[in-house]
Amino acid sequence: MSAARAWDPLGHMLTMEIASGELTPATRDAVDKAIARFSVNEKPDAPYDLVTAACWMDDARARTKEFNEWHYVNLPFVRDGLPIPEGSRAAPNVIWGIEQCVAILEGKVEEPGIDRDMALMILLHLAGDIQQPLHATNRDDMGGNKVAVGNLKDEQSDLIFSRGGNLHFFWDSAYRRVFRDGDASVEFAAPLYPRQTPVAGHQKARDLVVSAAEKIRAEFPAASLAGASGGDARAWALESHVLGYDFAYAKLPDAAEGLPVALTGEYVEGARGIAGRQIALAGYRIANLLNRLFDPSRK
Repeated sequence: MSAARAWDPLGHMLTMEIASGELTPATRDAVDKAIARFSVNEKPDAPYDLVTAACWMDDARARTKEFNEWHYVNLPFVRDGLPIPEGSRAAPNVIWGIEQCVAILEGKVEEPGIDRDMALMILLHLAGDIQQPLHATNRDDMGGNKVAVGNLKDEQSDLIFSRGGNLHFFWDSAYRRVFRDGDASVEFAAPLYPRQTPVAGHQKARDLVVSAAEKIRAEFPAASLAGASGGDARAWALESHVLGYDFAYAKLPDAAEGLPVALTGEYVEGARGIAGRQIALAGYRIANLLNRLFDPSRK
């Protein structure tokens, strides 16, 4: 699988907006201080905060490929009896990355060049990545990156993509996709911002994120979701893989050889529901993990 984004910046911010409501005061204080220290050392165009911090790993891609393999895991494309690949603890992938960051934060291991504050920033991102079905599912097509989709609309210009529209791109923003006039369009678009100032750009979307998070939280309250407060990286990856296998690929409309697939309204709406649920789960699970790591009363 290529180095691909899992959830777009708005999606990652949504996970943290949802998580923020589940943090204990002790956890929130410790996490806020860690993000503030990281921002001072990183010197971004604007300080990260709890919600925008989850975007850092993608923001960093403009200058480094160091963490590209950390965002996904290539699980075998099978449904039943799915094995975890041998070496998942030794090779960079999203399972390994989450486990490694947790171990750093617990003081159990040291990773060259990654202190506890950076480990937190990475964890906030990867714990969201692993919930995206096509970051744990690969059908020899780079997690859907090689599956061209012909009816995705550009969210800013409202023009049909002439190139670059693919299945993985669709799932990164599936939580806000709607089927309109035969196209997989978007219900709301992210504000435009210069590539050189990503954090300030993320901040422009805060009101949008708060509103969208309220809707997702209302549709998928923690009490209604099995596993919202538990599990680990391996369990999360297997769960995402099943969704990728059973829906993202299994329900994909057929396309003539050499032609892009046209997503149907049924597929877009089904993916939207799955993606919204996964973002809610990501928020609740991140909060539970952070409370365990940073609040002594939750250990």
